[in-house]
Amino acid sequence: MMRKLQRLQVLLFSSALFVAQGAMAQQAAGPPAPDQEPAAETAAEGDAKAQGEPAVPTSQGLEPADDRSLSDIVVVGSRIYRNRTDTIAPELTFGQEFFQKFEPTSVGDSLKRVPGVAFTSDIGEYDAPALRGLGAGFTQILVNGRPIPGAGNDRSVFVDRIPAEIIDRIEIIRSPTADLDSQGIGGTINIILKDGTSLPPGLIARAGLLFYPDDNTFKGSGAVSWSGRNQAETVAWSLTVDAQQRYNPKLARQEVFDDNSPGFEDSENGLDLFRPFDRDGSIAVERTEELDTRRSFDLSLNGDITFLLGEQSKLRFDGFLIRTRRTDTEQTLELERPEDDEEDPILDEGWEIDSTQVAKEPFKQLNYGLSGLYETKWGDGMSAEVQVRYSQFDEESSNNTYELDDDLFDLDTLEAEDLELTDDAELIEIDALDILDKEFSGDASIKKQWANWSIKAGIAGKLKRRTFGQIIGEDLNDDEDASIVESEFKYRESRLDGFALAEFKLGGQAKMQAGVRAEYTKSKQKIRQDLTEADEESASANEFHLNPSVHFQLPFGSGTQFRASLAKTVRRPNVDQVVPFQLTDDPEDNDITVGNPELKFETSWGVDIGLEQRLPRGVVGVNFFYRKVRDLISLVNTGVPVFPEEDPDSDEGRARIYTYDNVGNGKVYGFEFDLSAPLSFIGLDDTGVFANYTRIWSKRTEPNTGMKVSFDGQPKYVYNFGVTQEIPSWGMSGGFSFRKQGKSVSTFLGEEESQTYQGNLEAYVEKRFGKNFVLRLSANNILDARSRQWERNFDGDTGLEIIENQQAGDVDNFEVEHEETSPQVMLTARLVF
Repeated sequence: MMRKLQRLQVLLFSSALFVAQGAMAQQAAGPPAPDQEPAAETAAEGDAKAQGEPAVPTSQGLEPADDRSLSDIVVVGSRIYRNRTDTIAPELTFGQEFFQKFEPTSVGDSLKRVPGVAFTSDIGEYDAPALRGLGAGFTQILVNGRPIPGAGNDRSVFVDRIPAEIIDRIEIIRSPTADLDSQGIGGTINIILKDGTSLPPGLIARAGLLFYPDDNTFKGSGAVSWSGRNQAETVAWSLTVDAQQRYNPKLARQEVFDDNSPGFEDSENGLDLFRPFDRDGSIAVERTEELDTRRSFDLSLNGDITFLLGEQSKLRFDGFLIRTRRTDTEQTLELERPEDDEEDPILDEGWEIDSTQVAKEPFKQLNYGLSGLYETKWGDGMSAEVQVRYSQFDEESSNNTYELDDDLFDLDTLEAEDLELTDDAELIEIDALDILDKEFSGDASIKKQWANWSIKAGIAGKLKRRTFGQIIGEDLNDDEDASIVESEFKYRESRLDGFALAEFKLGGQAKMQAGVRAEYTKSKQKIRQDLTEADEESASANEFHLNPSVHFQLPFGSGTQFRASLAKTVRRPNVDQVVPFQLTDDPEDNDITVGNPELKFETSWGVDIGLEQRLPRGVVGVNFFYRKVRDLISLVNTGVPVFPEEDPDSDEGRARIYTYDNVGNGKVYGFEFDLSAPLSFIGLDDTGVFANYTRIWSKRTEPNTGMKVSFDGQPKYVYNFGVTQEIPSWGMSGGFSFRKQGKSVSTFLGEEESQTYQGNLEAYVEKRFGKNFVLRLSANNILDARSRQWERNFDGDTGLEIIENQQAGDVDNFEVEHEETSPQVMLTARLVF
């Protein structure tokens, strides 16, 4: 491992050497040549569409965003700065140039460098971003300004499947305006895809080769992007095709400790007892070693065409498609201690195999969306736009678990990766999903502009249809106990929103934006607990919210901007929380959990106050945020017995019905700092630095135990920093980036879970050949970062008993897990025609 780490560190040292050599070269050669400065300056200014325009994208005419060619964007060296925006609402914009140097494979891979974005994914994966550490529906994901359906019933969208190659920029909207959906208490991430109106004409070809040194595996990727326009400048178009292989081999080691483990009574969380790399010296009572290998192939297309209809009107059509085929293979070795006559584990006896399993999960996903946008203007400052959109998400997956014959293996030589699926393996469990989610939406707005103020009003509607089918099979190798249950629910959601938004120019260049959004939501659910029976249950609900927002911007001094925002946002319940579906033996044996269609939305009043200083090329800013969240949703004990006829002191008599309910309030607050600029103040114009730090605090009451805890999965902090160095005389550049997020804690019934990630280090070195070709070597996870997760588990025969033990701090066992994955090295070539 040390040799691998040393080999990978060569790339980092090379980048550091470039920084030092570049600084010396600048001091010797003086400032950049005049012909190099315009490209760098426009790169620092960013996309023209980000300058003072609303977050919801509209076509901006057929001229390029600036006077650059594709070679300026793709090949010519430009410093990595975030774009400066003049929007009144607090918004950060990151153009493609900000991410491209490190060659991210996906939107998730790109977002790990953005201020305040945290992840709770497996190591090496960046799927569900959480702004301010708030995920699972608290963070809204938009594509081209519109929501899209996703896999999760919690309304989350996994962005690791969206390739970085098809994006134009990413907008981080900290506080929404009235013309945006009010979903997103933590914030909104708006992913803007490439389009022909912002790209200069030309063709970009990209080819990449990925190498994973831990198991000497190679994977490939490729993309072609074409943009153009007709000679009359009345039609513009673009088309991007991307294909990539993704690979993530994760090795996990897990140990369980109870009062049979020496030192258990004196341990706080089991970390001091954990010996993941010393099986023979372990003092755990159970141990699991697992190799989880994920192999994916993504194919995506993104295209658009815009027609100029006279001088005042435009018509645009666009579409995207993302197709994923994945196979997830889990090879699991479960070990336990031999037992004596009293059934107490004897640590001195060593380990014996409890089970050897292989799980195969074939996985198919398909996303696509189509939209049409019409814009027009007429005299007296009037304008209008109409948009319609259709999006669909389709998933078919099946997790099939097989048990292997333990007698075939010798524990002294067996490792998890040695477990292979054979013909005599027995299928013991299946968990298959069939998900279809369709969304049809439309909106229309009209705007009137006067000299010092404007008003915009509009309506928006959406129809959502989600079908979720599941097949669960257990004990399939046992003829007597085998069971297969098929269930399905259909969720329908109808939305009708209206909004009004006014913008005022005040004295001293100050601006204010005030608006209100009215949102009416009606939902209906149909459930079939068992498809072998004809019985079908149904439920419905509706809710109305009036969500105002006010944003204020005051420029003063030399490039200084002050912003203040107040906005009301919502978080809609998870789909499976409102569907009255009954789960038996949940949360514990004999208990029942059922969804609650009467759940109210979580709502929040949020404040953002920020100060941003424009630099000659770059920006530095700080923002303070506060969210008061009401009607938090949580699993609660209804107190209703499952077996009312049983003795209350018996195990059955203590079984209760659980459901989801709105249980109280919580708060989230903190600050965000970010810097993106060259080191011009010390004469190093070609040396760029970027850094951001977000500190987060939160508090809520866990309803079952009454404990004061933080929001689940929210880290204490997230930070990034990096340095880039251009050496124009050599046609080369290099740099590195380091990311770290703090410890997160999640509290559930019977479980307190904590997680930490080690820091992730990336680096790149590139060489440019002429004006049309660049070769880039980049590396990710250079420090071979690991994650560690530990749980304090509380036991009991029923949920009530578990709550009592959790309140008393009576821990039943500790469960500690260590997970790691391979570093990645990528060689990428880009050619511009």
